[in-house]
Amino acid sequence: MSFIAVPLLLSTDTATDVDTNTESFAVRAQDIDYSEYSVSGLTLPNAKIFSVSHETGKQGEQRTRVRIDRTEVDTVLVPATLSVSLVLVRPVSTAITNAIIIKVINQLVDFLVEGGSNANVTSLLNREV
Repeated sequence: MSFIAVPLLLSTDTATDVDTNTESFAVRAQDIDYSEYSVSGLTLPNAKIFSVSHETGKQGEQRTRVRIDRTEVDTVLVPATLSVSLVLVRPVSTAITNAIIIKVINQLVDFLVEGGSNANVTSLLNREV
Protein backbone atom coordinates (compact mmCIF):
# COMPACT_ATOMS: atom_id res chain seq x y z
CA MET A 1 0.00 0.00 0.00
CA SER A 2 1.43 3.38 -0.97
CA PHE A 3 1.37 6.75 0.75
CA ILE A 4 -1.19 9.44 0.03
CA ALA A 5 -0.04 11.77 -2.74
CA VAL A 6 0.82 14.74 -0.52
CA PRO A 7 4.23 16.25 0.21
CA LEU A 8 6.16 14.80 3.15
CA LEU A 9 7.71 17.29 5.55
CA LEU A 10 10.83 15.73 7.07
CA SER A 11 12.80 17.48 9.81
CA THR A 12 16.53 17.95 9.41
CA ASP A 13 16.99 18.47 13.18
CA THR A 14 17.86 15.98 15.88
CA ALA A 15 15.04 13.48 16.24
CA THR A 16 12.18 14.87 18.33
CA ASP A 17 8.42 14.99 18.10
CA VAL A 18 8.67 18.61 16.92
CA ASP A 19 9.18 19.05 13.19
CA THR A 20 11.29 22.16 12.71
CA ASN A 21 13.69 22.99 9.89
CA THR A 22 11.80 20.74 7.51
CA GLU A 23 12.40 19.81 3.89
CA SER A 24 9.41 19.16 1.68
CA PHE A 25 9.54 15.98 -0.39
CA ALA A 26 7.00 15.98 -3.26
CA VAL A 27 5.63 12.81 -4.86
CA ARG A 28 7.63 11.65 -7.91
CA ALA A 29 6.23 8.16 -8.44
CA GLN A 30 3.66 5.89 -6.82
CA ASP A 31 2.14 2.49 -7.34
CA ILE A 32 0.79 -0.22 -5.06
CA ASP A 33 4.21 -1.32 -3.73
CA TYR A 34 6.45 1.71 -4.27
CA SER A 35 6.40 5.41 -3.43
CA GLU A 36 9.12 7.92 -4.26
CA TYR A 37 9.42 11.54 -3.17
CA SER A 38 12.04 14.18 -3.91
CA VAL A 39 12.95 17.70 -2.88
CA SER A 40 11.93 19.95 -5.75
CA GLY A 41 14.03 22.81 -7.03
CA LEU A 42 17.36 21.00 -6.89
CA THR A 43 19.41 20.97 -10.08
CA LEU A 44 21.10 17.79 -11.24
CA PRO A 45 23.22 16.06 -10.15
CA ASN A 46 22.13 17.23 -6.66
CA ALA A 47 19.14 15.24 -5.45
CA LYS A 48 17.32 14.28 -2.27
CA ILE A 49 15.04 11.26 -2.65
CA PHE A 50 12.86 9.50 -0.08
CA SER A 51 11.39 6.12 -1.06
CA VAL A 52 9.31 3.35 0.44
CA SER A 53 8.89 -0.09 -1.09
CA HIS A 54 7.06 -3.27 -0.13
CA GLU A 55 7.60 -6.83 -1.34
CA THR A 56 6.86 -10.37 -0.30
CA GLY A 57 9.83 -12.70 0.20
CA LYS A 58 10.20 -16.35 -0.81
CA GLN A 59 8.88 -17.60 2.54
CA GLY A 60 5.94 -15.18 2.51
CA GLU A 61 7.61 -12.64 4.79
CA GLN A 62 6.79 -8.97 4.22
CA ARG A 63 9.74 -6.72 3.44
CA THR A 64 9.43 -2.97 3.73
CA ARG A 65 12.30 -0.65 2.86
CA VAL A 66 12.41 3.04 3.77
CA ARG A 67 15.33 4.86 2.17
CA ILE A 68 16.75 8.36 1.81
CA ASP A 69 19.34 9.14 -0.87
CA ARG A 70 21.18 12.44 -0.97
CA THR A 71 23.52 13.41 -3.78
CA GLU A 72 25.98 16.28 -3.45
CA VAL A 73 28.70 17.54 -5.75
CA ASP A 74 32.21 17.88 -4.35
CA THR A 75 34.71 20.64 -5.06
CA VAL A 76 35.85 19.03 -8.32
CA LEU A 77 32.22 18.62 -9.49
CA VAL A 78 32.05 14.87 -8.91
CA PRO A 79 28.67 13.72 -7.57
CA ALA A 80 28.61 11.52 -4.46
CA THR A 81 25.50 9.82 -3.07
CA LEU A 82 24.78 8.91 0.55
CA SER A 83 22.08 6.28 1.16
CA VAL A 84 20.47 5.50 4.50
CA SER A 85 17.83 2.79 4.70
CA LEU A 86 15.79 0.75 7.10
CA VAL A 87 14.62 -2.70 6.06
CA LEU A 88 11.84 -4.29 8.06
CA VAL A 89 11.37 -8.02 7.52
CA ARG A 90 8.16 -9.30 9.10
CA PRO A 91 7.77 -13.08 9.18
CA VAL A 92 4.48 -14.79 8.38
CA SER A 93 4.14 -15.82 12.06
CA THR A 94 1.48 -14.02 14.07
CA ALA A 95 3.88 -13.95 17.06
CA ILE A 96 5.35 -10.70 15.72
CA THR A 97 2.66 -8.08 16.30
CA ASN A 98 2.55 -4.42 15.26
CA ALA A 99 3.15 -3.49 18.91
CA ILE A 100 6.39 -5.53 18.98
CA ILE A 101 7.57 -3.99 15.71
CA ILE A 102 6.87 -0.47 17.00
CA LYS A 103 8.83 -1.19 20.21
CA VAL A 104 11.83 -2.50 18.27
CA ILE A 105 11.83 0.49 15.90
CA ASN A 106 11.61 2.85 18.89
CA GLN A 107 14.59 1.06 20.46
CA LEU A 108 16.59 1.51 17.25
CA VAL A 109 15.72 5.21 17.07
CA ASP A 110 16.61 5.60 20.77
CA PHE A 111 19.99 3.96 20.16
CA LEU A 112 20.72 6.28 17.23
CA VAL A 113 19.73 9.58 18.82
CA GLU A 114 20.89 8.73 22.39
CA GLY A 115 19.42 11.57 24.40
CA GLY A 116 18.95 13.83 21.40
CA SER A 117 22.67 14.28 20.87
CA ASN A 118 23.11 11.72 18.06
CA ALA A 119 25.97 10.28 20.12
CA ASN A 120 25.67 6.78 18.70
CA VAL A 121 25.32 8.03 15.12
CA THR A 122 28.63 9.82 15.63
CA SER A 123 30.11 6.64 17.11
CA LEU A 124 28.89 4.64 14.11
CA LEU A 125 30.40 7.19 11.70
CA ASN A 126 33.70 6.92 13.61
CA ARG A 127 33.45 3.09 13.54
CA GLU A 128 33.50 2.98 17.35
CA VAL A 129 30.42 0.79 17.87
